[in-house]
Amino acid sequence: MAYLLSHWPTVFGVHIRKYQAAIILRVFFIGSNSYGSNARSCADSLRRLGCDVFDIDQELYSPPLTSFTSKVGLRLVRSRLVAEFNRAVLDIAARYPHEIFLAFKGTYLLPETLRTIRQLGASLYNFYPDTSAFNSGKWLPLSLPEYDCVFYTKPFWYRDVIKRIPLKNGFFLPHGYDPVVHRPFSLSNRDYADYACDVSLIATHMPHKEGVLTKLMQLRPRLHLRIWGNRWTTHCKDSALRRWVQGFPVHGERYSRAICATKINLAIMGGKVEGASSGDLTTNRTYAIPATGGFMLHERNDEVLSLYREGVEIECFDTPEELAEKIDYYLAHPEKLGRIAHAGHLRCVPAYSYDNRMADLLRWHEEHSSRPTVPSLEDPG
Repeated sequence: MAYLLSHWPTVFGVHIRKYQAAIILRVFFIGSNSYGSNARSCADSLRRLGCDVFDIDQELYSPPLTSFTSKVGLRLVRSRLVAEFNRAVLDIAARYPHEIFLAFKGTYLLPETLRTIRQLGASLYNFYPDTSAFNSGKWLPLSLPEYDCVFYTKPFWYRDVIKRIPLKNGFFLPHGYDPVVHRPFSLSNRDYADYACDVSLIATHMPHKEGVLTKLMQLRPRLHLRIWGNRWTTHCKDSALRRWVQGFPVHGERYSRAICATKINLAIMGGKVEGASSGDLTTNRTYAIPATGGFMLHERNDEVLSLYREGVEIECFDTPEELAEKIDYYLAHPEKLGRIAHAGHLRCVPAYSYDNRMADLLRWHEEHSSRPTVPSLEDPG
């Protein structure tokens, strides 16, 4: 069956690259299906690009638990859950012929599962979003060598991994934004009550992030700050900083509404973790903040400066002192803040969308697969 996807300005004004395919590619996708998750954004992008996507929500087999008791209980049954998960994957793979098997991280996939799926005729890919391959459990380092290609989001990741385990192929494919979720919103009075502030950080707690914010609030104790994200209520050690912690994460459209209601959105990266030679240089928020039209104040590094022009499309900082000075300046000059936010939005959208990231993944598949019926990428006219 021939499939034609004409130029699409239909997803909230975002232009999607054009594909022509002799067949509709079937993709078996493994990853979180929660609304606003990066995994679901990738799966939905593949659907918009014309793929037939069948997905399994891995979190159904390993729910994200936070209390000590629940973690201990999960640890006792995890091996059984992993075995059940892999049996379910193999059962579906046998019933659902597909050209591409794509795992978003794939923490609990076993190497023998992947080898069996390859025998069924699928190309095996992993989209790996994190800085380290060695702090996500014992199964991942064993399964990564089985993939035909690992698409990694951190430029240092591949060098770190091949020092310890062999990989067939690796391809740098950064994070992006979801054009359905990360977009400008018209805010209600309730939105402003829930989210409005001078400065916000929306991110999972890490010691480095806490350290930057602690120093910032020591320098600017009257600053109206809001912090959303996982683990802040349990891991934040600074009692003075905890008063700004909202006590819950924001996901999906609430994430975007919080960005829109914030005058200055911080992009503070995480520190180094086990098995990684560097901490994050960019993350999903590097793209989500400008995509929603938010003003982004990002930790300065070469990677983010290759994406945006400092002082024109985003602003950057190195130290808490510079961060405090930049906040003072832009709160006092809202017209400049607005111009930079607008320019950052234009730079990000549509270039850095997950639609275009997944198009690059499909192009890699086209160039390296032996099948002649794989879609070819055509630039928009």
